[in-house]
Amino acid sequence: MDEQQLRDIIAGNIAYYRKQAGHTQADLGEKLGYSDKSISKWERGDGVPDIYVLSRIADLYGIRVADLLDEKSPGKRHQQKVLIWLLSVGLVWLSAVTLFFLFMLLIPDFSRRWLVFIWAIPASCILSLVFSTLRHLLLYQFLSTSGILWGTAMGIHFSFMLDITRKGAYMLYIIAGVLQILAILWYILRYKKKSR
Repeated sequence: MDEQQLRDIIAGNIAYYRKQAGHTQADLGEKLGYSDKSISKWERGDGVPDIYVLSRIADLYGIRVADLLDEKSPGKRHQQKVLIWLLSVGLVWLSAVTLFFLFMLLIPDFSRRWLVFIWAIPASCILSLVFSTLRHLLLYQFLSTSGILWGTAMGIHFSFMLDITRKGAYMLYIIAGVLQILAILWYILRYKKKSR
């Protein structure tokens, strides 16, 4: 690969991730301390930012510097990662269905076998949290955290069949509510930090 090919790859990748984030060239320039003319020059392949600036761009868009240098189309890489994410979550639900079926066959008197589906909710949200954290997707991190909180509260509630009024099961949901408020505050803090 020659120098111009590398410039073209970097140019295309910077433009792709900038547009994915909904930023204009001026927005990106402001975040990096450069003019929109510099960003335009990089995206045309007429110049290349230094490694420090590439690192800042990668941090801004939640990717690796290697992603900016990769000649594979970013859209294809993204689709592949989303597919792996969905397959992983699908495996959780396949496991839940399999367990439900095994309980039906092996322990037919077990009437609470449906609980495997309740516990599949926080399990699939944990996987989603891992994938969204790796991809720096704040909204999905927040939604996954919320799913873990409420799915776990429901799982505990239904597993022990707590009576909401007599045994204080409502406290589970109060605790989940407080944790949800903390998750909202965390999300707002992270969002403001990322948008600086």
